[in-house]
Amino acid sequence: MNPLDYSKSKLNDIFSDVNILFTDNIEETISDYVIRGLKRLFEGAMKAEVQGYLKAQRYERTSERVDYRNGYRHRNLVTAFGLLKDLVVPRTVKGGYQTVVFRRYQRRWDKVNRFIREIFIGGVSTREVGWVMRSLLDKEVSASTVSSITKALDKEVSKYHKRPLQDEYIYLFLDGVVQRVVSCGRAVKKLVLVAYGIKRDGHREVIDYRLAKSESEHDWTVLLNDLYRRGLQGEHLRLAITDGCPGLHAALDMIYPHIKRQRCWVHKLRNVANYIPRRYQDECLSEAKGIYSAPSYRVAVKRFKLWCRKWRGRVPKAVHCLEKDIEDLLVFFDEDKKLWVKIRTTNMIERLFKELRKRTRPMSLFANEASCDRITYALFTKYNKKWKDRRYAVIK
Repeated sequence: MNPLDYSKSKLNDIFSDVNILFTDNIEETISDYVIRGLKRLFEGAMKAEVQGYLKAQRYERTSERVDYRNGYRHRNLVTAFGLLKDLVVPRTVKGGYQTVVFRRYQRRWDKVNRFIREIFIGGVSTREVGWVMRSLLDKEVSASTVSSITKALDKEVSKYHKRPLQDEYIYLFLDGVVQRVVSCGRAVKKLVLVAYGIKRDGHREVIDYRLAKSESEHDWTVLLNDLYRRGLQGEHLRLAITDGCPGLHAALDMIYPHIKRQRCWVHKLRNVANYIPRRYQDECLSEAKGIYSAPSYRVAVKRFKLWCRKWRGRVPKAVHCLEKDIEDLLVFFDEDKKLWVKIRTTNMIERLFKELRKRTRPMSLFANEASCDRITYALFTKYNKKWKDRRYAVIK
């Protein structure tokens, strides 16, 4: 037959399914059209499946038949395109037939579960997720459902904390952020201790983190020792950037004793500001910032001496606060100049903490440590994935 030889009735048949799209409310029309088509597809697939399972057509008598039809059951299934209502699922007398269209007891596609999880991780509360899902997929989910879906992260969290590490890091940023967690019926503060690193090829990532009671030497030692045991032995580590926490430095002395330390300028200047009267703060701190923004180590030392000479008489405690740690504050000058801005503070890790606080602020506090662990893991791995295609200049 000539493919161009179509009668009017033939053309009407071809375009009967397309005409439905040309309506005023085209978005809802297309959505309904897709849902109906998907339902027909699934039900047709299950009819073919059950026939293949039975090894006989309807009403056919054959010695190869393994079972008999036993009517149908109806169920709903939430897909990425919307809710499929009253799917007709064949049943058999012996109950041996199970469709591969969906798993036993499955009510949602795995993609929908991931979607719910991402909405929750993005900052929407468990109750509000239900409203979002209703507007998007015509199916509301309960807060308990959202919680159970997010608990599926537990296996991923465990793998993340146990994965082997490659000894490729040259810069190690270490800091902690406070979170509130319910423990024994009351809200307590927990520290999320975080290790963030930059590799030799310029890639960066959150290496690991740990929920702890404090920033004590013991808690930091547990985290650093775990990193060492899993492969981060520090053969290429040049610098550990810290906020100056005594417990952290004691832990570094034990696990990575030969690694140089860079004190964070932001944390140090905050401490210095505590000893400066308000009338001097702007001028004094502005000149102190000029020390780390110097073009070289020699110029930085010169500016530091001038700053001490000028301010020692007026704010002696502030000068002493900076003076006692000046060696650790100027270590970054030994590294690649292109990275000075990145490695003289812990700002890189503080940006992550800002995002974590933004996410957890609507929650007020976590119901338990596992919940805190899941949200922290989800946020950090989200950024690790973002950074896979980004890197700093290759470090020689």
